Amino acid sequence: MEEQGKIVSTCDIDKNLALQMWTRGKTPRLSIFNKNKNSRKLIHIAWVEKRDRTLSINGKNKNEMFTYTVRDFEPAITKILTEYAANTNFKVKYFKVVIDLEKAVNHPEPVSSPADLAMLSEDRRSSLWIADCSGEDRNSGIFRPFFPANTTENAALREEKLRIASINARGTDALMKTGIVNDLKRINPERWHNTIRVTAAAMLLGFTYCGNDGTKMADALWVAGEKPKNINPNVSVMKIPEKKLSLHDPDLMKLGHKLTAYIRHFYIVDNVEVYYSPDAEKELHDAGYERQRRIDFNTGTLGDVPYRTTFYENVDEGINAFGCNPRMQTARHTGDMIIKVPTEIYKQAIKDNSMTGSEDAFFTVVRLLWAKQFKTWYENLKPYVRGFAGLIEK
Repeated sequence: MEEQGKIVSTCDIDKNLALQMWTRGKTPRLSIFNKNKNSRKLIHIAWVEKRDRTLSINGKNKNEMFTYTVRDFEPAITKILTEYAANTNFKVKYFKVVIDLEKAVNHPEPVSSPADLAMLSEDRRSSLWIADCSGEDRNSGIFRPFFPANTTENAALREEKLRIASINARGTDALMKTGIVNDLKRINPERWHNTIRVTAAAMLLGFTYCGNDGTKMADALWVAGEKPKNINPNVSVMKIPEKKLSLHDPDLMKLGHKLTAYIRHFYIVDNVEVYYSPDAEKELHDAGYERQRRIDFNTGTLGDVPYRTTFYENVDEGINAFGCNPRMQTARHTGDMIIKVPTEIYKQAIKDNSMTGSEDAFFTVVRLLWAKQFKTWYENLKPYVRGFAGLIEK
């Protein structure tokens, strides 16, 4: 026990080092404890996301040094996170975030006219559902899935179950009451259940929000609904308002949109290849790709800087490629980024992102990259939280 917090769980790596979970009732921290120096360093748990990261600590003797990689720590991290979840109020917060995140991800975007349906903004096209009341009777409609489904999922998406009886019953609660989300979770838990669980755990524990800093949101989720410390007993203190999760919230938007991009493109994301090259134009030209056009992508779409993206196609191999050249220095990679997608899958993805409106290659390239980024992040974190996140794995 320490004055500013407490160690909830600990695991010895060897005689020199121990890893611990430290908390004071809010977003926890990873404690790296050097036994030789009896010193401790507190860091965000996001530090362990890079498996090839190295840690060097001094030994007891002069010039003695011990070096580890995060990959060496995976069993220990899993152990202390599982113990932390069992011995704190984490699960109370966690299950609330799971419910709220599930509602945010399945929030149906309301549509009241055919023109509105054809002109959905990029943010609204990130939704997985459309509450479509664009017919002649504007007081009724249907919850329209905005994602491709396999045969089993399609069988559950029965029109009679998705009907909207009243324009006042086309929100998230009305959709959840149909039971369709639970049906989809049962049919394909990896797509509809596990993604929400791992994301919610990551949000509370202080992992990155799919590569972006989420500490502000994590702290807000922990203090929501609590009373601030009252330094003046003569003044009443109100509880901090609950943090309502929405895909349009700036703190959640990028993570939420990457999550919905992954769910929408769940069945094709493995066909998306992303890698880096010193010179994308030369590499793709030498490989027989023909240049089609060039588009500028603003900061926040393909990365933390603007990109100039050239569209290519290799007709003989049936592959579309996108050479993404950062217009400023980025710390996320060196050289150019190349995205490759089989042409048939790319064309289908454009249709899947249109919802009967205009087909948008710009939007689709971004969403395919985001889906791939989310899958990489998700599979990287899953081993750490598998023991307590309530995943369904077959």
